[in-house]
Amino acid sequence: MSTKVSGFRHRATSDRQGVRFKSIRTGELTLMTIGGIMGSGLFLASGQAIRYAGPAVALGYLAGVLVMAAEMGALAEMAAADPIRGNFITYTSRVLGRGPAFTGGWIFWFSSILNMAAEATAAALFTRMWLSGVPVWAFSLGFAVLVAALNFLPVRGFGEVESVMSGLKILAVGAFLGLGVLALTGHAGAHPPLWRNFAPRGARGVGQAMILVLFSLSGTGILGMAAPDTRAPGRTIPAAIRNVSLMVLVFYVGAALLIPAMVPWQRVPTHQSPFVAALNSLRIPYVGGAMNLLILVAVLSALNAGLYSTDRVLVSLARDGYAPGLFGRLSARKVPVAANALTGVCLTAAASLIYFLPQEAYLYLVSATGLMVLFIWALIIYTQIRYRPWLERHKPERLHFRMPGHPYTSWLTLVLLTGILGTAFLASREAVALVLGVAASACFAGVYFLVRGRLRAGA
Repeated sequence: MSTKVSGFRHRATSDRQGVRFKSIRTGELTLMTIGGIMGSGLFLASGQAIRYAGPAVALGYLAGVLVMAAEMGALAEMAAADPIRGNFITYTSRVLGRGPAFTGGWIFWFSSILNMAAEATAAALFTRMWLSGVPVWAFSLGFAVLVAALNFLPVRGFGEVESVMSGLKILAVGAFLGLGVLALTGHAGAHPPLWRNFAPRGARGVGQAMILVLFSLSGTGILGMAAPDTRAPGRTIPAAIRNVSLMVLVFYVGAALLIPAMVPWQRVPTHQSPFVAALNSLRIPYVGGAMNLLILVAVLSALNAGLYSTDRVLVSLARDGYAPGLFGRLSARKVPVAANALTGVCLTAAASLIYFLPQEAYLYLVSATGLMVLFIWALIIYTQIRYRPWLERHKPERLHFRMPGHPYTSWLTLVLLTGILGTAFLASREAVALVLGVAASACFAGVYFLVRGRLRAGA
């Protein structure tokens, strides 16, 4: 989500795969969630979003943050009240049935594969800044294989490493915003032109960018994973959601306004980070290269975190009876070997798409992932609508955090997500991704009808 949603299972203060969470505070939860969200969607896909909409893509990010905040609230409410597993598929199964849970779980896993392939492709494109003579597909495959191999090793210090990487991402974007503001005010030795047309393609351009916006805001599932272990969830969770939403709003909207102010929106690159292109326009030595290095490390970190959590999603599906039991087993060192092998093979296959479609691969991957994120968020929201009455009947004392404005905010979010789905037809590449996403969803639903008798028997 980088997978960005986790399928970890919880006990009191730790999961079974060795990542420990105990009395998580607001700052820690904020940092963890920000780290899960910020990946190539911000650092690369934002370039195509700006090409669609110009500076007006900032309005798309504003709408996206509102939807993201509602999805985080829905997931956190369920996870904080019912922390047995911390996986939204468990809640979906309880109130909607095994069919939606099976289909949603496998769509989630598949979208995570596509998301990681997009991260590997983005990392390959960033690496070409220094090694342009090497085919980009070689880097993409190399990163995918390397990260898959690393995940066969025992996990130590995973949470600490990802916290550091989250800090680096925030530092990189904060530095970019600071330099951009200085440049625009004439204090960095450069006077880049401001945009002359805020919405050059009108509402249609903003609509074309919305699927990419959702992709760039995915990765919020870490909030649901950690919610059961927060200190004073009634205060910590809403504060973290508010902090994350405000920080993402500042970072994404700020970048959407500054980049086309530094580089004409028609010239914003789509195969290089627009952050690097904007900084290069300032003609400050080494600053573009330093930003590219920070972004590369951040994206590789997101890829590694994504593969780690995607493996655990498959483990969770297997233990819930939605996948062969083989994928639910851990080695003596707590490594899900079979799950990692399948995820790694599928990731490598998806990352090879750039060999066949060198110009379109990244956009196809992020568009397909964005559409599946839309489906997953809608499923989480609808599950929460149905789960709240279940909690009020069975565990009212556990509702430490309640979705603000329920049920009106939940239904409004579903309406917004439906509207965003309609924008997929405005961009040709996203329309192709929509067809592929619907086909994949239909395939998983079909598999469920083939195996549902066996699932019931094993339930």
